[in-house]
Order: sequence, then C-alpha cells, then structure tokens
Amino acid sequence: MRLDHPYTDHETWLRGNVHTHTTETDGEYTIEETLAAYEAAGHDYLAISDHDLLIDPDDYRADTSLTLLPAVEVTANGPHVVHVGATDVVEPQADRQVVVDEIRAQDAVAIPAHPNWLGEYDHWPQGRLSDLTGYHGIEIYNGNIERSRGGALATARWDQLLSAGKRVWAVGTDDAHGGVDVANAWTVVQVPEQTPAAILDALRAGRSYVSTGVTIERIDVEGTTIELETSDDVTARLVSDQGRIQRTVEGSTVRFDVSEDLVWGSDHTYVRIECFGRGTDVAWTQPFALADGSR
Repeated sequence: MRLDHPYTDHETWLRGNVHTHTTETDGEYTIEETLAAYEAAGHDYLAISDHDLLIDPDDYRADTSLTLLPAVEVTANGPHVVHVGATDVVEPQADRQVVVDEIRAQDAVAIPAHPNWLGEYDHWPQGRLSDLTGYHGIEIYNGNIERSRGGALATARWDQLLSAGKRVWAVGTDDAHGGVDVANAWTVVQVPEQTPAAILDALRAGRSYVSTGVTIERIDVEGTTIELETSDDVTARLVSDQGRIQRTVEGSTVRFDVSEDLVWGSDHTYVRIECFGRGTDVAWTQPFALADGSR
C-alpha cells in the first residue's frame, strides 16, 4: 500500500478565506471594512468573491497586510460556483459545466459553493456534483449557512464523491455577508512563500486543510503512517470510504498506521482525518488516496 497525498515539506501555513461579500453586492461591509475585519481575525489571505462581479485586488493591495486573490461567485442561473484566481467574469450560463470549463481556461480554481444550502439541503444536488467534471473542490463547510436554511457541514457529500472516485479537495469558507460570519471557517494552505500564485497553486493541488478553530501545525507521511501535530489536544478520527470511522485517538500529536487501522470493510480507496477540539472547533485534512488499492 502507498499513500498518495498533496502535502509537502513546506513549513509555511497561511490561513485565509476564498468566499466573502461586500457592499458591492449583498454584503454588510465595504471593501475597506472587509479587509480590516479579516486582518483583525488573523487571516493571511483573502478573496473577495462578490456575486457575478470581479473586484480588482490591485486597487487594495497597498492598503492591507492580506495577500489578495481575485475572485467571483458565479451566481445567476444555477447553483453557485466560486471562481478563485479570476482574470475576468465568467458568463453565468445555466450549464455549469461550461462555467467550470471557462474557469479552468483561465487557469483558475472552481469550487461549487454551499452544497447543503436551502431547505432540502440541495443547492447542489448530488447527481449534478457527480456529473460535473473539472472542479477542484467543494465547500465542506460554509459558515454562512450556520444561520441560513440547510446545513453548513457537507462532509457526507464529499465522502460520496470521493467514494465514487472523484478526487476533489475540501474547502472551508465563511461566505461572510456580515460581521457575524467573519472567520467562522477557513482554509489553511501550505506554501513555499506568501504570494497569490503560491496560494492558488496550493488550492489547485489540495495542499491545505479546513478548520473552524483547530490548528494543525504539521502533517507528515512516512510509508503508511500519517502523523499530525496540533496546537492543542484533539480527538482525531481516521475516516475512510462512505464516511466509515476506522479509528479514534487523542492528543496533540496523533498517529495512524493506515495498513493496520483500516478495520471496517475491505473496499478502501482513501482515508482522511478529522480533528475535534474544544467546543465546535474542528479541522479536516485532505484525502490520502490508497494508491495501490486497499490492504
């Protein structure tokens, strides 16, 4: 067995958000107020993704310590797609495959947004996510949905995709429309340097983890062993296909030997780790693919 994963030996981890809104569309804060709010929250990078509107980050780089990424939330005519690294607005065509293809043509990052939004938990029906190709990841946690209809957490949707063989990354966002949302979920990227290009590369490659409060300081893989170091004690769970919890351990350094810890089932194709801290604080790693099949 060999574990195929996105993590490297880069020591720099940057915390940020790729989905937020301002008064340019339906947000509560002006652009300047938004930048100040994320600086105060301790973020390192930010993408303002107003609805079908591209805000040029070059106009604001000199006024903030944040590394800014250009972004748009493709909104009209269908389920929403966050377009990170945008060079231009993509026409919001009802055929979202065309939207994703055009985002990819810009060498940008495509992320279906808040799949469990709305009363039926079906802003993105699972069949549409399964049929869609070329997108980089999905929002497994969207903090704005904490106070809206539907569910903020979408790991079950993600596990369905991974179990069907789709290699899509986890993304966490706050989707802030007001101050109550700011920094209730984020994505931490592993990069060689703090530049827009490096952050976008990490988002494309999945060199990241998602958090609502838990800090992962180190992710090491040696053979079939995964070791995580967190800033505080956590309860960590090894999860495999169809969301099966294989093993649970506790501590600030947690270790799983995948060759020994896969207990339930025999059709394993990936594992991922989720770390539960205090209160509602959680972190989720990206999937580690079992490159040579299950044990």
